[in-house]
Amino acid sequence: MEGDTGSGFGPVKLATKDIVYLSIVGPLMLAAFFEWILWLAAFVYCLIKVYQKADHWSIRVLAVVMAVLFTLLRLAFLPVMIVTLPLPSQVSRHLPPRAVYFFQWFAFWSFSILLIGPWLMCVYRLVTSSLGRRKIVKNDLDERTAPKTVVVMPAYKEEPDVLIKAIDSVVDCDYPAGCIHVFLSYDGGGVDEPYLQVIQHLGIPVSLQEYPSSIDVVYKGARVTVSRFPHGGKRKCQKNTFKLINNVYSKYIKRHDDLFVLFIDSDCILDRVCLQNFMYDMELKPGSKHTMLAMTGIITSTTKKNNLITVLQDMEYIHGQLFERSVESGCGSVTCLPGALTILRFSAFRKMAKYYFSDKAEQCDDLFDFGKCHLGEDRWLTHLFMIGAKRPYQIQMCMGAFCKTEAVQTFSSLLKQRRRWFLGYITNEVCMITDVRLWKRYPLLCLVRFMQNSIRTTALLFFILAISLMTTSKKVADLPIGFIGVSLGLNYLLMFYFGLQLKRFKAWLYPLMFVLNPFFNWTYMIYGIFTAGQRTWGGPRVDAATADDHTTPAEAIEQAKAQGDEFNVDVNTFRTSLIRRRSVPVRPSQNVEGRFTPAEQLLDGFYVSTNEPGPSRAQFSGPLPDDPSVYFPPHVFRNSVESVFSGSSDAGSNSISLPHNVESLMSEEDQRKLYYARQARASGGSPKSGEEDKMHFGKAGRGEIHSTPLGPIIVNSNNVDTGAAKSFDHRDDSALKCQSFARPPDSILSDRGLRWNSQGARTAMEGSGEVLGRSVSFATLGEMV
Repeated sequence: MEGDTGSGFGPVKLATKDIVYLSIVGPLMLAAFFEWILWLAAFVYCLIKVYQKADHWSIRVLAVVMAVLFTLLRLAFLPVMIVTLPLPSQVSRHLPPRAVYFFQWFAFWSFSILLIGPWLMCVYRLVTSSLGRRKIVKNDLDERTAPKTVVVMPAYKEEPDVLIKAIDSVVDCDYPAGCIHVFLSYDGGGVDEPYLQVIQHLGIPVSLQEYPSSIDVVYKGARVTVSRFPHGGKRKCQKNTFKLINNVYSKYIKRHDDLFVLFIDSDCILDRVCLQNFMYDMELKPGSKHTMLAMTGIITSTTKKNNLITVLQDMEYIHGQLFERSVESGCGSVTCLPGALTILRFSAFRKMAKYYFSDKAEQCDDLFDFGKCHLGEDRWLTHLFMIGAKRPYQIQMCMGAFCKTEAVQTFSSLLKQRRRWFLGYITNEVCMITDVRLWKRYPLLCLVRFMQNSIRTTALLFFILAISLMTTSKKVADLPIGFIGVSLGLNYLLMFYFGLQLKRFKAWLYPLMFVLNPFFNWTYMIYGIFTAGQRTWGGPRVDAATADDHTTPAEAIEQAKAQGDEFNVDVNTFRTSLIRRRSVPVRPSQNVEGRFTPAEQLLDGFYVSTNEPGPSRAQFSGPLPDDPSVYFPPHVFRNSVESVFSGSSDAGSNSISLPHNVESLMSEEDQRKLYYARQARASGGSPKSGEEDKMHFGKAGRGEIHSTPLGPIIVNSNNVDTGAAKSFDHRDDSALKCQSFARPPDSILSDRGLRWNSQGARTAMEGSGEVLGRSVSFATLGEMV
């Protein structure tokens, strides 16, 4: 059986096997060509939107230049696709041999350069960094040497078991518990059954008459602040949590620049050495100048049941982060700091908070703005930090910090997730490559990103090549083996190494991903572009969430999320809401430039931000008691020492109430039960309570350690050098901040041989009493300022 087709070269006769082969491969060729056109149209369209929204001439110039160069490069790859496709010999023989040779040569060397360059950059990063879930810090960290880490974990309708598992992964890290402070923040102020289950697990009684908006508790030796904020979305919840952190640590950061804030999702499970490996790269690395400002780690997927979708996700996470982000780090900065795992230097982040937490939803004019500021908020905020940093290599990836997140189980959920990622990616990508400030500061990074966007969507060709081999329509000798070998071989070498190093042997299935992932990416792109196009030109759906005088844009977005499709919003109503601001800028404001910097240390030891008042505002509590015979170790903050004594440094932050210590909400009987429960847990072998304090501090001085409801106190006999207590001062700089606590029950004090005689001061609260018949004076001390 033969078929005839007319052409300019005369009739072409096709064998039966060629007809069958073309019937299979033909639709895929059309799909590849359609993808080529669609990506070109989408990228140029976004560049046109940037040109229209530009507020500076340099943006317009770069938008035109990028559109022209991008179009020319895409057109250059069109003949490459034609000569690379495995066409039947009856068709391919009519192509000019010299043209075929030239374009195949061009394809091989251009793709080789675009792959080998980043590949070598990734190898360089692997050689100069420590990859894997192993401890990088050589010496054991303790409360003296470990920086303070604040973990922000927003939660919304999360299952209690998931939250508890996430909290346990943080406090059980190989990191001093006294240097961990978890802020578990609920996006919603209600007290429901899941909330009660979580706080009961943390040790907060569920029999309280009322539950303050923020409660402090010590859980496994770490401080946990459980807060409830009015529902307003994840960004609003993080903003309120930041205000609370700023209040709690307002005096601490005036004296120290070792406070870091880690943003994670409520379903993330931190690796055991994640925190200390972050701290190594951020602060503790030998020779460090302490200028690292932000880092992300490596997020891997986990699932209870494996299927093709979860396996492909796992390989995609490994390749996308360990390869692509390694390349970006080597070029000066990562381009996406995901909210699921990002750590920031607090003093620098504090200067950017105003811009980071600003609600851009009310400024959205169209779906382009919505995709950039909401769907791609992680990339937009990273763009903000990249402009705020003064020099490259201050926003990096830590190759030793790992966490796990639950993989998407169904294809429909995966489709919506990747649509969000795609639309957020393309809108932010065009904004980045049209920002001349990024080209000046990160030229290599911008060049790599632009070239990778130019060759994007050509991967579907490999799927066609695989089919041609499986159907034996083409022999290996007829295919561009060098082209395939460079693309697949180099990537597989890395994936084989990643799988071996991380003990994630699913990475060795990378050839499966190499063949199938282009098909999935094609689906994500087509679905995302056509959905966006339908909402842009066809208008929103009838049931789309809208903003009005009673519904803010942020609330409308939350309504759409609750309906299962956060893209189902009417953005046109956002600009007619009660508060109308100017449109979202294409690039971050000039006010952000050079703002993302650490605090500066003055000659007197105080730290001050360049955009804040000087040290005249940095007032401390009274000096330490003259009698140091009793000393509370600096890591002990069982009664929320910093909370009540801290003030606000922001206008408007006073609306966030400070945490209430859990003991202050309990009756004397409940306090007594809690105290003995902690003692029983300590005596049962858990080194998280009094025994830990005794083991850690018992060698520092010649005094005796006694546990009290305020934590362990050290009582020195009269013949002990009064300077011995100073050995506990792990920073050797100034006074300790103090605060009054709820008065401990007399029954507990008498059980411990201690009589309370507090003067009730709200500052450095000195007291006196008797411990085992010995007259002492003591002060309730907490964190260092």
